[in-house]
Amino acid sequence: MKKTILLVVVILTLTIFIVGCWAVKEPINTPTSAKNEPPDISVFINNREIKYVCAKNKWDGTAFDREDTFVNILKEQMDIPIIVNGSIAEITFKDNPPEEFKIMDILIDEEGRQIYTEREVINVPVELINGKCSFKIEKHFASLLRSRYEPDKKDIRGFIMIASWGENECEYAFIIKTYDKN
Repeated sequence: MKKTILLVVVILTLTIFIVGCWAVKEPINTPTSAKNEPPDISVFINNREIKYVCAKNKWDGTAFDREDTFVNILKEQMDIPIIVNGSIAEITFKDNPPEEFKIMDILIDEEGRQIYTEREVINVPVELINGKCSFKIEKHFASLLRSRYEPDKKDIRGFIMIASWGENECEYAFIIKTYDKN
């Protein structure tokens, strides 16, 4: 009987030891997406770093229902960068660039709400090359649709960048104010 108990204890101990050794441990330098988080990016306009937020849309089989990204930014960010139309925006993925990437330029109000319909959203043509892309910030055509157009008024613009890695999707977003150079 003692031999049976001793044998069971030894088998259990060995089993626990073997299972512990086989446990998959994440390497220290694993890319960000393998850690189940979207990778960091950098956003620069005319060599000025622009703050952005990242929010998951669909990730690891879960769809996220959250507050609008622009509303969230404006709750926290007091100073919105003022940029002249014609400036160059540069986006860089620090690691693991997405398989698909698109950028939308949207006119928003002071609370971060979209002013016009989806027809007035500009799809900015970009192509990621080695995790980097750039685009020119042109005057938004819908800024002329206001009932009282004021040429000196600065447009509040939200840029949403949708990034996809297979089934995983997140959006990066930033807000700037733009004006025409006189």
